[in-house]
Amino acid sequence: MAGLITERTEEVRAMFASFADPDDKWKYLLDLARAHKGMDAGLKDAKFIIQGCASTMYLVPKFADGVLHFEMDVEGGTTNPLISRGLGALALKVYNDLPPSEILSLDPVFFQDIGLNVGLSPTRSNGFASLVKQIYLYARVYDAISKR
Repeated sequence: MAGLITERTEEVRAMFASFADPDDKWKYLLDLARAHKGMDAGLKDAKFIIQGCASTMYLVPKFADGVLHFEMDVEGGTTNPLISRGLGALALKVYNDLPPSEILSLDPVFFQDIGLNVGLSPTRSNGFASLVKQIYLYARVYDAISKR
């Protein structure tokens, strides 16, 4: 790993290591969800929906000046979308506004290493895995484009 992604993952790793109570992880995710600004309704198109989420999650990529920027938002679903929105905001905290090659340098097992998967419902776990997979797919595409 190199650059900003190292700084970001170390910050997240330190945050998760500081939680004295397992419930602190959920409080942190809820705080991230509440602080996340969402995205313009005009960007919410069915082609940007992350499949497998209990809530409707949108992830819109924009590649400019060598970096990949993501807009993400979550709408209601069968469960409270705040946890899903918090998970999405955490992913953006790590991956947003980086060169695609830097995104690809991080093994997504990082999120398991910090214990994020412990306590997630199967639906949220699958939804988060789908979100990360989509981020990596966009990174692969834009990495190939940037190397042309």
